[in-house]
Amino acid sequence: MLAAPYVVGVAHAGGNSFREQLRRKIEHIVVIFQENRSFDHYFGTFRPANGQRVTNLLDRAGRIDAKFLGLQTNPAGIPYPTLPLPYGRIPGFDAVELPNLPFHLAPYLPADSNVHWDPEHRFFRMMAEVNNGRMDRFVALALERRSKLSTAELAKLSPEELGFDLATPSGPVLGHYRAEDIPFYHQLAHRYVLFDRFYQAMSGGSTGNALYLVA
Repeated sequence: MLAAPYVVGVAHAGGNSFREQLRRKIEHIVVIFQENRSFDHYFGTFRPANGQRVTNLLDRAGRIDAKFLGLQTNPAGIPYPTLPLPYGRIPGFDAVELPNLPFHLAPYLPADSNVHWDPEHRFFRMMAEVNNGRMDRFVALALERRSKLSTAELAKLSPEELGFDLATPSGPVLGHYRAEDIPFYHQLAHRYVLFDRFYQAMSGGSTGNALYLVA
């Protein structure tokens, strides 16, 4: 999430001459709010200037942090040796073998390819993916099964069944883009304010979170 500089903590501040000066310099506030994308999908390898740090995929040496290796497990809790791939469902992944680790997505799916896919993110599915903070089931529960159920059939399922039994694993959800793939976003992040600790208001789809943002 991105916003204009010096906005946070300033708009309602008073009695501080420095803040008042900053406030007078603000002409526009622009918030870029993307749906169906994680922070790391765009900024997983972002490195701010002047020695600042953001919380993303990188360790202090600027490499993908080793703590992510083997993190993703199947529903039984067993780490995937390689990422499962949804053959035929997402272009570019039909003849690929990927380690169980976040990876550079552009060689398989360029940033401008406009492929419409994202992991399932309804309430019970998201709760199961987060798995009490372990964050280890995003691959296992990424996609819906092809079978379609009626509303009456869905109403009979428990939260556990909604979270697990209807899922299909998909390793591509660990893919991320780099600065060279989406330079405009990284230029904005360097120049303005990047919210690397902005959390969604609710587990679920975009509409509720968008309403919360503007409320």
